[in-house]
Parts: sequence; structure tokens; C-alpha cells
Amino acid sequence: MTENSPRPPVAALAPGAGVVPEPEAKDLLRSAGIAVPRGQAHADPLVAAQGLHGDLVLKAVSPTLVHKSDAGGVRVGVARADLAAEAAAMTAALATHGHRIDRFLVEEKAAPGHEVIVGAVRTPGVGWVVMLGLGGVFVEVFADVAFGIAPLTASDVTAMLSELKGAALLRGARGGTAADLDALVSLVLRIGGDDGLLASLPPEITEVDLNPVIVTSEHAIAVDARLVRSSIEEEPAARKPRPHSDFGRLFRPRTIAVLGASATGTNLANRYLADLQASGFPGKLVPVHPSADRIEGLPACRSLREAGPIDYAYVALPAKVVPDALDAAPGTVAFAQVVSSGFGEVPEGVELERDLVARMAAQGTRVLGPNCLGMHSSAARVSFIPDPPLQPGRIAVVSQSGGLSVDILRLGEARGLAFHSVTSIGNSSDVDAAELVGHLLGDPDVDVIGLYLESLAAGKAVLDLSRDLGKPVVLLAGGRTAAGSRAATSHTGALTGNHRLWPALCRQAGIALADSLEEFLDVLLTFDTVRLDGPPPETRDAVLFGNGGGASVLATDALARHGFSVPPLPDQTVARIEALGLPPGNGLANPIDTPAGTLAVGGGTVAGDVLTLVLESASPSILITHLNVGIIQRNLAQQYGDVTGTIIASIAGAPANGTQQFLVLKGDGRPDMADAIAGYTRQAQLLGLPVFGTVDEAGRVARALLDFQHRRATTASTGKATQP
Repeated sequence: MTENSPRPPVAALAPGAGVVPEPEAKDLLRSAGIAVPRGQAHADPLVAAQGLHGDLVLKAVSPTLVHKSDAGGVRVGVARADLAAEAAAMTAALATHGHRIDRFLVEEKAAPGHEVIVGAVRTPGVGWVVMLGLGGVFVEVFADVAFGIAPLTASDVTAMLSELKGAALLRGARGGTAADLDALVSLVLRIGGDDGLLASLPPEITEVDLNPVIVTSEHAIAVDARLVRSSIEEEPAARKPRPHSDFGRLFRPRTIAVLGASATGTNLANRYLADLQASGFPGKLVPVHPSADRIEGLPACRSLREAGPIDYAYVALPAKVVPDALDAAPGTVAFAQVVSSGFGEVPEGVELERDLVARMAAQGTRVLGPNCLGMHSSAARVSFIPDPPLQPGRIAVVSQSGGLSVDILRLGEARGLAFHSVTSIGNSSDVDAAELVGHLLGDPDVDVIGLYLESLAAGKAVLDLSRDLGKPVVLLAGGRTAAGSRAATSHTGALTGNHRLWPALCRQAGIALADSLEEFLDVLLTFDTVRLDGPPPETRDAVLFGNGGGASVLATDALARHGFSVPPLPDQTVARIEALGLPPGNGLANPIDTPAGTLAVGGGTVAGDVLTLVLESASPSILITHLNVGIIQRNLAQQYGDVTGTIIASIAGAPANGTQQFLVLKGDGRPDMADAIAGYTRQAQLLGLPVFGTVDEAGRVARALLDFQHRRATTASTGKATQP
């Protein structure tokens, strides 16, 4: 049923725009080792059918015919005796729509099986993006597809399959025939793997559609193939990074030059100087001004050539004067952060940005920005915002947005995050996100890395660092709406959009993808708070403990949305909890519902007793304690003291045994509870308990945490990352 032959040169494709004729497309598939039906093309369908057996498929080959099936250019199950008549009828029918048939492709009909679509589309800045999905109505109506970024590994393809809503059908659900998934994975790798077909295609081939691929219990065969040529502008060559040997001079500068401060007024650079002095920057500050002797009380230099060695230069000057202002002796200025706009983000500034980078490269200066806000380093007491959070932490963030960098610092501080650094990189003309991530991965002072990126190309560069980043990396991506999808000749091109590509990139790179700034900060905080050593949990079972029956029901539903189940506790565990002699009115099966009177036992220590019994006999992946602080405080505090604080301390002391604990603290709508919850949140975080406002938030973050643990464990044991 299939035919394979040695690979012909890709150059054998005839030049031109539009769709590569299917016979030539099938030749390319054969050359890549991809099974296709036996067949051949000829102006006479009877000649084309020579040597073929069984029912046949007749296809028109025409330079103007793109979607053959829709136009009536395909006949399936044709007997040899009927070929001539079917060809004549097809020719006449297509002629009425302006199509001229050059020849016919006749193939043996493939055996029935599962219909799958495999495709690929070139995406600027990313390269080939591969799509895998169920064919037929699943792709036409439900768009049940998953994406990956080439080159793919077998584990990447397996993960893509697991994302399909209809994946169970391929495994033989409801008595169906199971597909040969190994054959399907092999076919996808022959398209998009390291040495797959995509790597050999010329630049003008921009879309590939194999639709359908028929997958039986024994093989996978591509019965239809469409390769699309487009007139595209040649992509610029990828910029080769110039790794800097000492990013420590960026994050721990001893000498900072400030360019752009006024001698007579107050502007951004003046405020920057004043803020550095107010923050207690311990190093040397050097204002640079062409005529002033002193600025903000500090002696000024006329130019950088007079300033001596500079670790970090902060530049807030009009764009057109920046290159000249940064002129310095080679090797004297390590880093220049150009906050000025008017460069590559606007058409008239593109050449100016190129000139800036070229001149700085010649003198050995690395450029951050332009069009950004600055760099924050807690340990160095350097920031681009006034009154910054300067408690040194182990979270490092790299952001393409300056304004969002401010929000990350301010809201992160309020959320309890302690930062190693926050770096705004703007246009990323020189130092880019991937280079900084590469440094931060090796920095012993950094445990968790956060990224805000708006460019898929920047994300692809991070992916190219490694399939195992080694440390938790959390991404908040801008531009994730379906608006990125485009009109295209192929299904793959039409379905491709940023909203699909960001999740694919994160899956392959082992990055946690956040949907909002709030979630981004929550995930960063959790990775920074909990212990990540030890093996990952074998299940996605959860235990819920708290006050409020209805709240527990809703919490169970919330966890289910994030892939967790809430199974009943073993009978012996429930019996041991009952033996504690708790007041009446509890539900102990899981969720464990306890009214306020029960939580008051031992002034709140009963919570730790209950959870210790649970964790001694069960091994849930997560345990979430959800407390209505308002109810506890108003009903119990006067008689029993700080019950909430005691509960938090007692559950933090329960033996974890590999279970990750999370805490949800809720108020009762009254304003005075906000301060109380903030205090309890700080207490819990110091004890290693991440705190959330809802169980839904906790479940979302817990999923990201467990996914990371699983990827890291799998990579350590097999060298390949897979999905749970």
C-alpha cells in the first residue's frame, strides 16, 4: 500500500508561486521516509494506473487547483474500468470553474483508519512550527490541534498528542481500534525532527499540510499532501550573541555614570541620581554633563572619556545624541542602559539603533535597551523606581516592557516577593532575554527566573538555550490572543497564532506559562517559597481542609479544572481523626470540613493534629488548607486567642512526606480583615507556605509547580523532558 524511494534533491522542485503539485510533494515525502500510497501521475489516467491494485483514487493535478476535494477534483474508490469516464467527468466539471487539468494522479486507496492532520508553517522569528491534530470534523469544526516548534523530539510529539481533546480516540476509546501511535510519532519526526523534511525545504516553501494522514493499527500513511510556496522576504540572519564575561558588573556595579541629568532643572536622570543616593548606593556616582560642574550635589564629568572605568551607564538623552554621548575609550564602559526612545521601535530610528550597537560593540560596551526603564538590583541598592524594595532575594526577572517592570516590583513587593533583580530590556538591540537567562541560570544567587516577553522570537531564543533549563522559569507573554492567526492556504497556516505558539514554546522549554500578572507573581513566589527537592508525586490527588462545607464543594470543582482529584481518605485515616474526639459537625472523608468550633480545639493546634494523621496514611500531591479568617477571628479570637496564627504554625509543622502544602486565606468582606490577612500571609510565607486568595489560584499554581517537578525528574533520569 505504500511506496518509498531514495530522497531526490529538493532543488528538483520547479520554481514558482502557489502550491507544489501533489505528485512532486509526494516524492518529497517518500524521500523523507514518509509512507504515501502507491501511485503515479500521467495525462492518461489509465497509464497512471498501471501496476496499481484494488480500488483507486483519482486526483486532478492543475496549477490553479488548491483545494481539490472542495472543487470536485478527487474521486475515491474508483474501479480501473471506470477511470476514463471519471476523468472525463472531472475534467468537464472543473473546466466550468476555470481549472485546466494538466495530468491525473492515480493512487491505491489507503485502508481505513484514524484521520490525523500533520502540518507545518514558517513563522517569522520562530522558524518551522509543526501542527498535529485529529482530522475531519475535529480540525474543521473543533480545531482540536496542538503545536510544537521544530526541531521536535519524540517526547515533544507525545506531549502534543496528550493535548488533543480527542486523543482517547487514537487509543481505542469505546471499543475502537487503537492507532499505531509509534508510527504516527515517527512520521511527525520525519517531518519536523532534527533531520526531518522541514530542514531541507527551500525558503519559498512556507506551509506544509498532510491532511489526512491515515493511522491504522499497523502504520501511518500520508494520503494527501500540500506544500505551499509564498513570496516572502528573506528573514534577517539571527544575531550572534556576544557573551559578556562578567554580568556581575551589571548586577553589582561599583561605578555608575548618569547621562542626561539637568544642571538647572529636574528630569528623569536627575530623579534617578537622587533616588540612588536616597537608597544608599555604596558605590561611585558620576554625572556626565558637557558644561556643569556639579549635578545633584555630585561632581560631574564633561564626557565618558574623562570618567574612567564605568560598570553601568544610565542614559536618558535624546536618541540622536546617544551614540556620540556614549563614546568612550575601548573597554572602559561595561554596560550602557539606554532608556531613551526613538530607536528601532519607530521606522525612523532603525538605522540609529544599528549605528549605536555597532559603535558600542567596537568599544566593548554592551547595550541594554533602548526604549526601556532600567535595571533593579536589590543587593547593589540600585533601582529605576523611587523607594524601591531592596531586601535581597533570589527571584530575577527580565522584561521587554519597562512599565510592567514597575508593576512587577511594586505588586511583587506587596505580594511578598524578594528580588535579586528586575531588568528592563526594551528593544533588546544587543543584550537580549536569552543571554540574560543564560547568565541567570548559572548565577548561584538566583533560584527562580521570571520573563515578560512580547516577541515569539525572544521566546524561541530562550527555548534554544536548552531543553532543560535547570531552574524554574515563569513566563508572562504579551500578545497571546487569537488575532495572530492568519488567512492561509493550509489548515496549519490558518490555525497558527500566538495564542497557540506561546504554550507550545513553554511546553518544550519546560517553562511555566502565566495568564496574568497576578498569576505570574503567584507562581514566582511559590517557586521561591516551597522546597523542590525530592521526587515528584505519582498522582494528582489533593486533600482539602478548612472551614465551610459549600466552600469545599466549590474548591473541589476548582481543583478539577486544574487536573486534580479529591479522593476519599482511607477508612482507617478517618477513624484515627474521629478518635481525636472532635466536636460534632465535621465532614472527614475529603474534603475535610471543620466548623469554627472544631478549629478552636487546642487554640488551633488541632489543625496540625488532623493533617499529621492525614499525611501519615495518605500521599496526596497537594494539601490545601482554606480558612475564612473573618469567621475565625470574629467567632473565636476573644475566647481562644490567635487561632488563625496557631493553625498556620501547626499545619506548617505537619510532616510533608513529599506533599506540597498551600494555604488559602479569605476575608469576610469587612475592611479590617485585609491587614490581618496580610500579617498572616507574611507569617505563612516565612514558614514555607505559599498563600493565595482562592483555591482556584492555588490549584493553578500547584499545577505549574508539579509540572516543573515532573519535567526535572524525567530529564534527570532519561535526558528527555516529557509531560506528566
